[in-house]
Amino acid sequence: MEDIIINILIAFVCGLIPTLLTLYLNERVKGSIKNSFDEKLEQLKKEHLKEISQFQTELSYLKSKENFKFTKLHEKRFEVLQKTFQFLNENLSLLSTYISPIKFTPNGTDFEENEKLASQEYRDAHNKFWKYFKFNSIYFDEDIENSLNNFFKESSEIFNLYDKKLIYKSMGQELDRKELFNSTMAYKKIPEIINPLKKEIEIKFRKLLEE
Repeated sequence: MEDIIINILIAFVCGLIPTLLTLYLNERVKGSIKNSFDEKLEQLKKEHLKEISQFQTELSYLKSKENFKFTKLHEKRFEVLQKTFQFLNENLSLLSTYISPIKFTPNGTDFEENEKLASQEYRDAHNKFWKYFKFNSIYFDEDIENSLNNFFKESSEIFNLYDKKLIYKSMGQELDRKELFNSTMAYKKIPEIINPLKKEIEIKFRKLLEE
């Protein structure tokens, strides 16, 4: 009887040991796999953090670069607006002086010669303004560009209306009564057409500067 019990115990122990050993080895393997997984996960986290940090650095650089470009763009736009407004006033002043019915002629100077000089001075200023405008038109929006184009168109027509008299005279000819009247009255178009256009451009300039 005792032998049977001993054999049963031996059989039980012999069967238990492999089971326990298997469980032990399984746990060791699981622990090893978990440790390896945790290490790889930690490594991935570090790599991702590094990539995020690099991305944030690049993003900050690009943002700084864009801000710099934006600032430089506005600085250039302000410069162009200032110069354009200066040209605008100079052109209007020269045009008004040239076509004015009341002129001051210094003693010892010839009226016709003064007219030729005034005409050429306006032409030069007008052409200089036009070239500057075409070269820098990219800095204007479409509304301002159209307004300035209208200014050039209207001021040119007024100038030509008055200057026609001088051209005819240089060729030994005279304008007929109607053309002479229109030429003499050309100065009235300054307050009627040019001044409102100038005011319109000023308002648009101010809005642009406030952006």
